[in-house]
Amino acid sequence: MKILFKYAGVIMLAASSLMSCTGAFDDLNTNPKGVTDEELKQDNNYVGMHFIPMMKSIYYNESNGNWEFQLIQNLNADIFSGYMASGSGFAVGGNNMNYSLNAGWNDYCWNYAYDKVMVQSLKVTKKCAEDIEIYSHFDAINTIIRVLSMSRICDQYGPIIYSEYGNSKTGGTYDSGEDAYKKFFAELKDAAQKLAAVKGKDVASFANFDLAYGGDLAKWGKLCNTLRLRLAMRIVKYDADLARQEAEAAVKDELGLIMNNADNFTISGKGYTNPLFAMTAVGQYHDILLSANVTSILGGMGDARLEKFALPASDGTIVGLRNGIPDLDKHPEYRLSNDAVGRASSLYLESNTEPVILATAAETYFLLAEAALRGWSVGETAKSYYEKAITTSFEQWGAAMGDYLSSTKKPADFVDVLDSQYNSKAVSTVTPKWEDAANDEERLEKIITQKWIAIFPEGMNAWAEYRRTGYPKQFPIMKNDSQGVIDTNIGVRRLPFTTSERDNNLTGYDDAVKKLGGPDNGATRVFWDIDKPNF
Repeated sequence: MKILFKYAGVIMLAASSLMSCTGAFDDLNTNPKGVTDEELKQDNNYVGMHFIPMMKSIYYNESNGNWEFQLIQNLNADIFSGYMASGSGFAVGGNNMNYSLNAGWNDYCWNYAYDKVMVQSLKVTKKCAEDIEIYSHFDAINTIIRVLSMSRICDQYGPIIYSEYGNSKTGGTYDSGEDAYKKFFAELKDAAQKLAAVKGKDVASFANFDLAYGGDLAKWGKLCNTLRLRLAMRIVKYDADLARQEAEAAVKDELGLIMNNADNFTISGKGYTNPLFAMTAVGQYHDILLSANVTSILGGMGDARLEKFALPASDGTIVGLRNGIPDLDKHPEYRLSNDAVGRASSLYLESNTEPVILATAAETYFLLAEAALRGWSVGETAKSYYEKAITTSFEQWGAAMGDYLSSTKKPADFVDVLDSQYNSKAVSTVTPKWEDAANDEERLEKIITQKWIAIFPEGMNAWAEYRRTGYPKQFPIMKNDSQGVIDTNIGVRRLPFTTSERDNNLTGYDDAVKKLGGPDNGATRVFWDIDKPNF
C-alpha cells in the first residue's frame, strides 16, 4: 500500500467535508467541452458515452493509484472470502485482517459505486427516456450493469439508496436490503424483455461502448438471466418460494444463461487496467498473497488449477498465508526475501490488461446444481450440473482435469513456512467426487466449495456465498481485534455504513440502521444472511 497512509490525513479531511456522494446530481446532464446533444447522438454517443466509465467501475479502474482498490475490495471482500491474505502490517496491525474495521478503509466501496456507477447510470436512464424506442437496448444493458454493481453494495452493507436515487428531495432515502433485491428482480425481468424485443434489429452501434461482449446483445441477455439466477439463490434462506420463482424464471427465459466460457462476462480493453495485478505483482505493491485456505483445499485435492492461480514462493512451492497473524510488520520475510519473492505465494496475473472475470459458465452450472439439489425445476440433476461445472472451470483455466471427478483427496493440513504456531489441521474433509449417498448438506458443501474454487479470484461474490452457506470452511484468523464484536469462527458479516452518510444524511442513516435490524457493525447480518441451517 504505497501511498495510502502518506495521504490518509488528506483523504479523511476531504471525506469529512464532502456532502453525501449519493446526493450530488446538479451536473448530471451537462455535456463535455460544449459538444451539442445533436452531435453526440451520432452513432449513439449521446447515450453510449456513459457506458465505458460505468463498465470500468463495476470492479475498479482508475489512473490515480490502485491503493483505492485495496480499500474497495482487496482488503475486505478478497480477504473475507478466504482467497487472499496480506503479508503487510497495515496500521500497525489494526486492520480488516484482524477484524478491526477502519472507517477510513471501508467507506470507499460505497462512495466509489455511487460516484462512478450510479451517477453514470442515472444519466443513461434519463437520456434513454427521451426516446425509449431507439434506446431500449441501451436502457436494458444499463439496468444489468447497475443491478450487478449495486447488488454487490447491498451484499456488503445491507440497506442502500437505490429506488429513490436521483430524486433531489428524497436522494438520501434508503431501501431495505429486501426491497432492493425485489427491485433488482423486477428490473432484470424488464431488461430481459427489452433485449428479447430487439432481436433482429440493427443494434451494432453499441459495440463502440462495450468492454465485455463487443455489442453482442444475445450475450447481454444471458448475463441478465445469470445474474437473476445468482441473486435468486442468494435469498434462498430469506424467502425460499421467491428464490425458486425467480430462479426458475431465469432458467426458462428465452434469452438463456451463460453456459459456455465464450459467454463469460469479463471487462477489458479501451484502456482498462486490472487493479489486482498491481496488488499482487512482485515489483509493484506485492501486498496481497495467496491465502492458506486456497493452498489447503486445492493443494490437498491435487487441483491443477492451483498452478494457474498463483506463482511459487521462493522455494519453488505454492504456499499460503494465514490471515490475522499479529505483528506482521515485524515479519517482512512473508512478503519479501533476497530474491524479491516472498515466502508466501503471489497471485498470478500475466499483466495489468488481463480481463477481470465477473460471471462465468462454471458459476451458472453450480447455481443450477444447487437449484436441482433443492428440488427446483431446472432441467438436469444436481450431479450432472456439478460435474459440468467442474469440467467447465478446468477448461476456463486451461488446467488438466485428469481423474479429478472421481478423486477422494481431501484438503491438506496447513504448515506455515516460517512459524509453526500458525500451523493448523485441515478444517474440511470435502472431496471432489460426487456422492449420491451423501446427505443434502454434504453435497451442498461439495457444490459451494467447488464454486468457490471456480470463481476465484472474485472475492465479492465468494464472500457473499461463504456468508450464505458457511462454505468452504476456512481457517480462523490468528488474532481478533474486534473487542468481542465479531465472532472469530464465522468472520465479518458486513461493512458498517459510511462516515459521510452518518455526518451528512443522519435521517437516512438512522432509517438505514432500523432497516438493517441490528447495530451498525461488522457482526450484524444482511437480510439474506440468516443464521439457520441450509436445509
